[in-house]
Amino acid sequence: MNVATNPKTLSERRGTGIESYFCGHDGVGLHRDGGDGAAFARFKGLTLRSVFQPILDPRTHQAVAFEALLRATDVDGSSLPPPEAFARPQGADIVTFDRLCRTVHALNFARQAQAGDTLFLNVDARHLLSVGGGHGAAFEALLAQCGLTPDRVVLEILESGIDDLGHLAVAVEAYQRRGYRIALDDFGCRHSNFDRLWHLTPDIVKLDRSLIEQATHNRRARLILPRLVEIIHALGAQAVCEGIETAEQHQFAADAGADLVQGYHYARPALVLREN
Repeated sequence: MNVATNPKTLSERRGTGIESYFCGHDGVGLHRDGGDGAAFARFKGLTLRSVFQPILDPRTHQAVAFEALLRATDVDGSSLPPPEAFARPQGADIVTFDRLCRTVHALNFARQAQAGDTLFLNVDARHLLSVGGGHGAAFEALLAQCGLTPDRVVLEILESGIDDLGHLAVAVEAYQRRGYRIALDDFGCRHSNFDRLWHLTPDIVKLDRSLIEQATHNRRARLILPRLVEIIHALGAQAVCEGIETAEQHQFAADAGADLVQGYHYARPALVLREN
């Protein structure tokens, strides 16, 4: 079995834990594309690949991080939306599928990343609830096989999908002790509330795209946006404005004091981190 990685170190990594970790699961495996060398995975009929969207400094317009996004195809070759792909695994498969996706992303990031680049990875909320303790330990070992360390990784958690706040707080603290940074994703959407910010002490808060959309059309929303950023900063976290699609929305985010921005205005998700 071949695993995509930097060609200079591929021979050193064959037969290592990153391969053996998944090969014991039926219908699951890591592979390398013979054309461009990209890593992909098979999971019980699904094919899993990576695309990346840059996250930028709004002042310099330079990419400082990249969010990995799943692209899944079914056994018949049809595309499967990520939420449907993540809903497929049940029981013990939830943890395996989540780690497999993140490992594919880490491999594809590592083979392209520049020094200082940060990788944002989504974590399935069900994974957090399925793991009893030691959050981040197994994935740290997998990251090492990719040539990465936890300090280069931000784990995105959709906290509104988790009702057990105590369990979530324990998981967040365990990840942070290992050097991962934690981002709360889609804050301001559905059940998100400030009470969770006080308890979870995230490193980054990603403001839901609906907030920037409202700021485009609603003066009151434009006034509230910088206040939200101020609160996030007061908690010692960085604020990311997602869903930026126009130059006007970029200016709203920059004026509000957002630390980072992300959206189609800058780039759509792509296989490569940077165009040559």
